[in-house]
Amino acid sequence: MTANADPSWRRGRRRGATGLLALALLLATPVAAETPRSASGWLEHASDAMGRHSFVADVIYEQGAHVEALRLWRDASVADGSRERLMSLSGPPREILRTPTTTTYISPTAAPHPRQRYANRSLRLPDPDAIDRLDQSYTLNLEGQGRVAQRTAQRLRVIPQDDLRYGYALWLDQQTGIVLRADILEPDGWPVERFMVVELNRREAMDTSLLDPVLADEGATFERATRGNAAADQDGPVHGDWSLTDPPPGFTRQADRTQALPGHERPVRHLVFSDGIASVSVYIKQSEAAEALQGAMSMGGVNIHARTHDGVQILVVGQVPAITVERMANAMVRSSQPNATGQ
Repeated sequence: MTANADPSWRRGRRRGATGLLALALLLATPVAAETPRSASGWLEHASDAMGRHSFVADVIYEQGAHVEALRLWRDASVADGSRERLMSLSGPPREILRTPTTTTYISPTAAPHPRQRYANRSLRLPDPDAIDRLDQSYTLNLEGQGRVAQRTAQRLRVIPQDDLRYGYALWLDQQTGIVLRADILEPDGWPVERFMVVELNRREAMDTSLLDPVLADEGATFERATRGNAAADQDGPVHGDWSLTDPPPGFTRQADRTQALPGHERPVRHLVFSDGIASVSVYIKQSEAAEALQGAMSMGGVNIHARTHDGVQILVVGQVPAITVERMANAMVRSSQPNATGQ
């Protein structure tokens, strides 16, 4: 498969989806000029649609046996990005607030922290200029029409060419290109995660008060944790002597920065690798004696692999199969190690 989009869909590069909330990445609404005629054209159409419209959406999120109803408010009028608020409608009351510079998690003190479930979710549709290289790792197929949220949808399959990444089944609104549903699929076709729109209301202008948190006003005791979105380190990253010697095929480094994380006194180094759709984060930080993270862990479609070497912990997190994060964790080496070749 060669992912060549129709010429009518190449009208300048659009800003890619970089938010932490996969739900926000799924729901932005374009105004379509014409209908794409190829799978790559549909994918570029959906990617080009992101980040341009304000809305309120009700969404069902499934992760294994976990099913949750969520409401998302999104204001796209912010000059340097977008502002979002995500609130659970079932289970423990929780909110996630996102601005162009910060992400805030609010939950009952006794409840599991919402960032444990959502922090690393990111269905990242490729930037329009990156679609041409997807055929290194995926095959794109159109698979007829379906119906989601009372709208006719074009079905699109993104099929991996190896076992190092998941597949995706997308339902794209026939009229506008909105991604109405996204299934993240294991090699046997079983979904590990699913996002599905059940109601979408576009707003020409969003009442900014709807983006303010409400849980703290309800009299309960809530934990609030805010982190700054990662920024480049001007003096060079911490733990800069570590590098990935053998990235999985198709994955290239997208970011390398120093980042402060809630609950950690010292900054960590954060590297991001992507194949255009799947994204993997590598965190490198000073290991604390009390830390118990070691080996493999998973939550739905997100897999984690942790290892410690010479007082430094390597934590690899991504919405990819377990074999991929384990491979990347084991391929992280110090420049002083024997046979360390760097990236």
